Amino acid sequence: MRRDNTPVAAAEDSAASRLIGWLPALLLAQTALALWSASRALPAGGWSPAVVALAVGNQWLFLLRALPPLLLLSWPLAALRSARVGWLAVGALWSVFLLLQAGLEQYYLLAGTPLGADLFGYSLAEIRTTLGGTATHGMGAAGWIGALLPLAVLWPALAWRAHAQRRRWSLAMPVLLLVGVAAWWLPVAAGVRGLGNDAERAIATSKGAYFVADSWRWWRAPSAQMPAAAAARSPVQGDASPMDPDYPFLRPDATPDALGPYFGPTRSGRPPNVVVIVVEGLGRSFSGPDAALGSFTPFLDELAGRSLYFDNFMANQGRTFGVLPALFGSLPVAEEGFAALGTKMPAHAGLFNVLHRQGYRSAFYSGTDTGFDNERAFLQLEGVDDIVDLRNFGPGYQRNPFSEWGYPDRELVSRVLADSGRLRAPFVLGIQTISMHTAYAFPGQARYKQRLEQRLDELGIPAAKRAEYRAHADIYSAILYTDDELRRYFDAVAKTPWYADTIFLVTGDHRLPELPQDTHIERYHVPLIVHSPLLRKPARIRAVSSHADVTPSLLALLSNTYGLERPALATWTGSGLDVAETFRSLHEFPLKQTKTSVPDFVSGRWFLHDNRVYELQDGIRASEVDDARVRAQVEQRQQAYLAANAVFLRRLALSPEGGTPKLVAFAAAPAAAQQAAPSALQALPAGLGLDDVQVARSDGGVQVAATFVNGDAADSRAFVPLVVLAGEDGKELGEGYGSSIRLRPDERREVRLLVAAQSLQPGRYFVSVLPSDPDTGKPLGRGRYHIALDVPGGAP
Repeated sequence: MRRDNTPVAAAEDSAASRLIGWLPALLLAQTALALWSASRALPAGGWSPAVVALAVGNQWLFLLRALPPLLLLSWPLAALRSARVGWLAVGALWSVFLLLQAGLEQYYLLAGTPLGADLFGYSLAEIRTTLGGTATHGMGAAGWIGALLPLAVLWPALAWRAHAQRRRWSLAMPVLLLVGVAAWWLPVAAGVRGLGNDAERAIATSKGAYFVADSWRWWRAPSAQMPAAAAARSPVQGDASPMDPDYPFLRPDATPDALGPYFGPTRSGRPPNVVVIVVEGLGRSFSGPDAALGSFTPFLDELAGRSLYFDNFMANQGRTFGVLPALFGSLPVAEEGFAALGTKMPAHAGLFNVLHRQGYRSAFYSGTDTGFDNERAFLQLEGVDDIVDLRNFGPGYQRNPFSEWGYPDRELVSRVLADSGRLRAPFVLGIQTISMHTAYAFPGQARYKQRLEQRLDELGIPAAKRAEYRAHADIYSAILYTDDELRRYFDAVAKTPWYADTIFLVTGDHRLPELPQDTHIERYHVPLIVHSPLLRKPARIRAVSSHADVTPSLLALLSNTYGLERPALATWTGSGLDVAETFRSLHEFPLKQTKTSVPDFVSGRWFLHDNRVYELQDGIRASEVDDARVRAQVEQRQQAYLAANAVFLRRLALSPEGGTPKLVAFAAAPAAAQQAAPSALQALPAGLGLDDVQVARSDGGVQVAATFVNGDAADSRAFVPLVVLAGEDGKELGEGYGSSIRLRPDERREVRLLVAAQSLQPGRYFVSVLPSDPDTGKPLGRGRYHIALDVPGGAP
C-alpha cells in the first residue's frame, strides 16, 4: 500500500509546491491590475496615495478570497506530468481570472458604478445594446493596453517562477485555503469608509469582490413576496391603515392641487396639453443654477428662469428601468422594477390612460428600442395610442453610427417635430432622449468639444481644474449637444397653434454616474422644470419631491384648475409635488439604484442607504447621522414600504378596479389627510442633535453657525460644540470648539465656531459639526458630517 501511494503523494506535493511557487507571479499581476485601474479612475491631477494604497490592498484581499476556488481548479493542471504544460495551463486559467477582473474594472471606468447583481436583471440582447460601441469607442487604445497589462506582468513572472528552484510547502496550501475562506468575513472593501467621497471609495473597492458579494447577496436574498399577514401590519403613506390589506397602496386620491395657484386659464377654454420630456442622464450637479460642476445646459438654465424650477428634485431610480412607471404611474418598485414584471404587470391608473378616457390622444417618442427595459409593454398597458421608436422611426433619418442605441437626439427632435403640425388638442406626449448615454458619441461631436472650451471660459473654471473636465470631454460635449436639441425643439413648437395651451415638463431619468459625485444620493438628484405659457409667474422651488409625485400633482391640477376628473381611489406611491420655496423634506419614497439592489429610502429629512442614515440638506447634500434611534425609525418606515410592495408582488394587483378606476371631480382633502405622511416623521429628531448648519470661508479660516437642539423631555447631557475641518483626502486640517453647554427640553441654541485656517488652497474641503463629550471628544448625539466647502481660486 505504501509503495502504491508514494507516487500519488509525491505528485500532490509537487502540484502544491508548484502552485505556491507560482503564486508571486499572480500577486504581481494583481498589483498591476490595481495600479492600472486606480490610476485611470482617479481624476486628472487628483492622485491620492491613500486611495491607491487601499485599491492595491483590496485587490490583494480579493485575490486571497479567490484563492480557494482558484487553487482547487489549478491543482489538477499543476499536477500534469509535464511541468511546462502544467504552468502554461495554469497561466491560461489565471489569465482568465485577471481578464474577468479587468472587464469589471473597465465597466466601472465606463459606467461610473461597479457591476453587481444588476447584470442578471438584463437579457443578453439588452447587454449587447448597452455595450455596443462602448468597448471600441469608450476604452480607446490606452484602455486596451491597460486591460492587458496584468497579463504582460503575469506571463514573464510565471515563466521565471516555473524555472526557479522549488521548495516544499507542506502546510502553506491548507493555510491559504482556510485564510482565503475566512477573508470573506471581512468587509467587502476594507478601510474605505474614511475616504473623502463615494467616488474614492468605489475606486478603492475591488470590483471583483463587489461583483461576487453583490451577486451572492442577490441569490441568497429571500423572496420579496413575504406573507400577507406580516405585510398587512405595516402601513404605507404615513400612519394611515390601508383600505384593504390586499391592496396596501390603494387610497382615496387626496393629492392637493399645489400647482394650481401658478397657472391661469387656457386660451381655448379646453384643458391644456401635456408634454413630458425625459432627458437621459440629466443630473442637477451639471445643470441649473449653482450646479456643483458648473452648468452645461445653457438653454435649460434659461428655460428654468421662466418656469417652475424644482432644485431638490429626485429620480426614484439610479438607471432608466424605473423612470416611466414612477413618472407616469407613481407605481411601486416591485422586485426588479415595475416594468420587469412583463406580461404580469397589472392594469393600473396612470397619466396616459386617465387622460385618454377624457378625450386626450397620446404618443411617445424615443430614438431607441422601447423593448429595452420593457418600456413598450408598459406604454401599451397604459393605453398610449402611438409609440414611435427604433422599430418604426420611418425613412429619412440617420442612425447613430457610433452607438447601438439607435437615433441621436437631433434625429429624435426632427422626428417629433415632423408630427407636431398634425397634433390635435388635447394631447399628452412623452419624449425620451438617448444621446447622454455611453458611448457619448454622435455625429458632429467635434464642434461640441470646441464648445466645451468656450463653456469652461464662460463658467470661469480655473486652469488647474480644466484637465478634469477635458478627461470627460465626450460626456460634456454630449450634454451641450442635447441641450442644443432641446432648444431647437422649444423654438420650433413655440410657433405652433397649440403651444400657448401646453404644459411642458423636463426632467432626468437619473443622474449619469460617470462624472464626479461626492455622495451616493447624487445619483438620484435631477432637475424638474415645469414650463408653460399658462404660468402666472416663475418660481424656484426648494422643497424635496420625486418622480412619483408628478402624476398625482398633474391630475390634481387638471381636475381642480381645468375641470377634468381624477381617480376617486388611486394607488399612487407619491403624495404630490411640494412647492415650498424654502428647503424642506416631507415625503417618503424609495430609491432603487439598480434592478437588483435593495431600495434606499427617504423618510422626510432622513435618507437610509447601506444601513446608514443621513440627513438631507439643501442641494440634496447628505450628512451622515450617528443616531441609532433615528436609524431604527427610518428602517421601520422602509420596511413598511417593502412589506406593502411584497403584498403587491404576491397578488400582482394594485386595485380591484384595474386600469379603469371611477373618475370624479376634484375635491380638496382635509388638511390633516394631506399631512398624514409628514406627521409620522416629526417625532424622529429626538435626542441631542443639529437642526441647521451654515459654513462659510472667512479671512480667519472657516466660520460655522450651528443650531443645536434637544428633542428630549429632559435636560441634555453637557456637551462641547465641535467642528472639524478635513481636506479632500480625509486628512484633518484643524478643529474649533465652544464652551460646554447643556440644553433644556426642546431648546434650540445657535453656536458660532471658527477653525483657524488662513492659507487654504483652492479646492474642496469637508466640515463636520457635532455635539461632543467634554472628556473624551466622542459624539454624544446627531452630528453633521462631510459638509462640502469649496474654496475657489483667488479666495481669501
